Amino acid sequence: MRLSRFTAFVTAAAATVLMAGAAHAVAIPGLFNTGVDAGGVALVGGNGVADPHYTVFSSDLAVPTGVSAVTYFNPAYAAEDADSRWISHSSNGSPGNGTTTFRLTFSLAGDLDPSTAVITGLWGADNSGAIFLNGVDTGESRFGFNALAPFTINSGFVTGLNTLDFVITDFGPPLAFRVDNISGTVDRLVEPPQPVPAPGALGLLAIGLAGLAMRRRR
Repeated sequence: MRLSRFTAFVTAAAATVLMAGAAHAVAIPGLFNTGVDAGGVALVGGNGVADPHYTVFSSDLAVPTGVSAVTYFNPAYAAEDADSRWISHSSNGSPGNGTTTFRLTFSLAGDLDPSTAVITGLWGADNSGAIFLNGVDTGESRFGFNALAPFTINSGFVTGLNTLDFVITDFGPPLAFRVDNISGTVDRLVEPPQPVPAPGALGLLAIGLAGLAMRRRR
């Protein structure tokens, strides 16, 4: 075996090691706009249609919790579209004068790297809202329902199940909120990460292989 062939072999081996653990971005599963079905299409019907993705997690008002949020629209709100509707804790947005938390759950399990996750979208709230990720305030707040505003979340994600809470406070009924154009990306490891040897170790490997070849030639 010629030395040039050894050089090529060692180079290829080093490249293979360095490529191990490479990652590529994929869409975060389980993210849905408010008021849509499993295919992301706006739910059909008037007020009171159950949202299959958002739940009424908690409330200081006299409303059931642990149940699905439902569609509710007021003519004063920003217009709904084909992939997003307003939702509330009741079909008429009442009672108000309090706070209700709506929860969306999604997973970053397996080979997804939570430290690389980013979620963006648009949202509105009647009257005001704050977004919490895994129980921690993201700093994203909103006051207003005439138009939707952008939000970005790029930290606080964990391996496995994650919770995205929209804490909506109302100063007089109705109470509602809406999420549109929500999307997210996260890095997925192509293969399990491997330790990368120090440059000196690769050099020793090359010398050892070269010596072996010379002994075979003799």
